[in-house]
Order: sequence, then C-alpha cells, then structure tokens
Amino acid sequence: MINVKYIPNLLSAARILLSVSLLFLFEHTPAFLVVYGVAGLTDILDGTIARKYKVQSSAGARLDSIGDLFYFVILVIYLVAEHGNVMLSYITVIAVVFLLRILNIIVGFVKYKRLIMIHTIANKTAGLLVFLLPVVLLAANKSLLAVVSIVALVASIEEFIMIISSPRDKIDLNQKSILHPRSN
Repeated sequence: MINVKYIPNLLSAARILLSVSLLFLFEHTPAFLVVYGVAGLTDILDGTIARKYKVQSSAGARLDSIGDLFYFVILVIYLVAEHGNVMLSYITVIAVVFLLRILNIIVGFVKYKRLIMIHTIANKTAGLLVFLLPVVLLAANKSLLAVVSIVALVASIEEFIMIISSPRDKIDLNQKSILHPRSN
C-alpha cells in the first residue's frame, strides 16, 4: 500500500504525464476531454490531500507548480492549434499575461533561487477559468475568453507585486492575496 505522504506528489507527477499525453489527443475530442478532466482532477486532489493529511512539503509544492506549468503550456498549445482564430482576437492580452508569467518565474528564481508560483485566490480563479476554456470553446461560447484574459492579467500582476515586495528571505506561496497579510 502506498503511504499517504507520497500521494500528492504522485498526483502532481501524473498531471505532468497526462498533460504531455494531451498533445497526442487534439484530434480526438472525447479522449482529450477525459484526459484533460482527469489531469485537472489531479490538480485539485494533490493539494487537498496534502493539506488534509498534513503532508505538504516544499518539494511537493514545486512539483505541483511544475505540473501546473506543464498543464497550462499544453493547454495554450491546444487553444492555439484548435481555436487559433478566437485566440487571435485576444492575442495582446494573452501575450502580456504570458510575458508577465515568465517575468514572475524569472524574478522569483533570481530573488529566491527557486521556482515561485503563489497560490493566490486570483491565481486559483484564473486557473479554474482557464481549465474550463476547452469545454466552453467547444460549446461555442467565445465570450468567456475575455473574462479569463482579464482575470489572468490581474492575477499575474498581483503575483508580480507580491514577488517583488516580499522580503528576500521570506515568501508565502499560500498567501491568499495582496490584501491578506503573509503568514510567515
């Protein structure tokens, strides 16, 4: 039997593998949606299990962030490949969000010598909305892309401010928002 302390990390690792497998399923919509949904479920379960059983770790948080990054990058590839015309109408905002995310990763790595992705309410909301995009776009509801773009932009800006304003020796990866005090 697997020790519960390993389950969150196994789920994060599974999300990475499932995300990569999505690259081969773009033309197979039902299979894509199933694997996409299972990968999204691993994102919900890894943190929930880690918190419930108090088995959070810095390595687990990094693996979760790497899993999120894989999932997001492959989602962007899917959206461009399968819904490129719709995506083009929001290319400026998407590009700004993408560049801000890259900047956040670079600044966080330079400042803290590790991968920094803060689990704010805005980031979680943006993540949920981005997660729903393939289903919404398949249902021909293109207007949600504007909402997702704005929420992702606000979340990226908030994370950047939090990274640059946090003390060099301390950053709270679970700080709820810029308006909430740090827990460390």
